[in-house]
Amino acid sequence: MQMGFRGPHNRGRFGHEVPRSHESILERVHTNLYSIVGEAVEDVKHEEEKWSQSEMIKRIAGYIYKAAKAPEHLDRPWKEMATALVSGAMHSYMAACGEKPWFYQLGLGNAFTSAVWELMQARGRPRAHFQDVQDFVMQEFESHLDKSLLTKAMWDAISVTFQDETVRGKVYKAVYNSYNTVLDELLEDSRPLDEARKVERFTKRWIEVSMQRAWSSVDDANTLSTQNVIRLFQNLIAPFGEGHEYSCIPIMFVESIGRPPRNWKFLKMTVTQMFTEWKEASSQPPTSKRRKKMDVFASPAEEAAPLEGEDEEDEEAAVGMNGSEALGSAKEEADVPDADAEAEFSEDAQGVKEEEDDVDLGKSANLADSNPECT
Repeated sequence: MQMGFRGPHNRGRFGHEVPRSHESILERVHTNLYSIVGEAVEDVKHEEEKWSQSEMIKRIAGYIYKAAKAPEHLDRPWKEMATALVSGAMHSYMAACGEKPWFYQLGLGNAFTSAVWELMQARGRPRAHFQDVQDFVMQEFESHLDKSLLTKAMWDAISVTFQDETVRGKVYKAVYNSYNTVLDELLEDSRPLDEARKVERFTKRWIEVSMQRAWSSVDDANTLSTQNVIRLFQNLIAPFGEGHEYSCIPIMFVESIGRPPRNWKFLKMTVTQMFTEWKEASSQPPTSKRRKKMDVFASPAEEAAPLEGEDEEDEEAAVGMNGSEALGSAKEEADVPDADAEAEFSEDAQGVKEEEDDVDLGKSANLADSNPECT
């Protein structure tokens, strides 16, 4: 049996299996957790500044064990039980340790698998294949980490862009809530598109949907200027700085071609076009819902204009949700076109563009030149 797990039953005097009690199973869960978490902590203990190694093990194993003790787990199908156990433990674990520098490096998949596997043996429950259980539990654990990292990245990017706490909260809500909506919309589209086009389509729709939501909730319309929106999505593309590979663009779209550079021409063109369309729409007789925001277009300073020759932007230091430096600060880069980065993303994208697709990308006609790159 994998991972040194003991069999689920004791043997009677005639060789018949006798189901173990819930208490004995929980004792086994506790013993396994201390052993497996202890091995995992060995890899990250040097990054912890406050807790001793034994304290780390005690706390982390305790979060998982507390979630495993829930008696209702015994009456659930194993997948439902695994989902509930991981979710309950991760809620406490992320609240207590989410800002620790080692949080995203500590591998707890085997610890969760151990707890689920032991609980599956209660009351003569039919067994599933261990590998199936491990794969499912690992996926649940990684899903919680991914969601936590995306949340942190979005908040860091927004905190760098906007100084007002109320504005940050409203923009975060708009950006976060539109993310899965746009992703699901794109995944439901069965038309064949190469990765570069998918990155463009996702980015364009995410900008449009999220900024429409933010526009209706932010009181000071001048806050959502062309420059601020460009800066926001530059920070979302590289939330932990240009040197860090993580991006809020879904990994499924950039895994083979890499994420776009911060100074992505398509991003600037998309935001500029959106503000131009909003300005044109504002010239029409306003409805009651639109009247609130109309004055922003009365000022020439807010007119969207081509951005290719703009001056360098000042660098701004990133501010995390709680000042965490777990992954480094999201650095505000100077807004100077990065020719090497543009070329690298374009060349990677070009490698998967053998079949040109005439998909409408929302009036982005400037991208249909002789070389349809994501630049």
